[in-house]
Amino acid sequence: MRDLGGDSVVVALDEIEDPQNFGAVIRSAVALGATAIVWPEHHAAPLSPATFRASAGAVEHARLCRVGNLTVALERLGEAGAAVVGLDANADKDIRDVNADGAVVLVVGAEGKGLRKPVKRACTELARLPMSGVLDSLNASVAGGIALYELLRRRPRG
Repeated sequence: MRDLGGDSVVVALDEIEDPQNFGAVIRSAVALGATAIVWPEHHAAPLSPATFRASAGAVEHARLCRVGNLTVALERLGEAGAAVVGLDANADKDIRDVNADGAVVLVVGAEGKGLRKPVKRACTELARLPMSGVLDSLNASVAGGIALYELLRRRPRG
């Protein structure tokens, strides 16, 4: 990710282990215009036939970046000027209040576990999706797609 542009939007996955979720995130990221998808080498779903099927062909158009250490990668992206926004159901800030200008990295946590502590520390801010129903969380790929849409919705069309 050496060429992080000023308006890049990167999706980072923290230990997403379900290949269908991985593929669905890839599909949403490509459909919505994200620059790249970053995921860790260990404790993550592989690029498997199930991932390819779930992406419905989007994997062929995605910029996929597998990293040895997600925390280090997020710290470097932050040092490069990106806002690193972690999705956290318990965050005080609403995703609608996150500044969507400039380079943004959206970090989506693992199914059931959310973001790991070192990944949370690497984020410049944490944000939650507004939930008004009886459930307080969504499937990782659904949450990631909604948050990505919200961030990109507020950007000027170009």
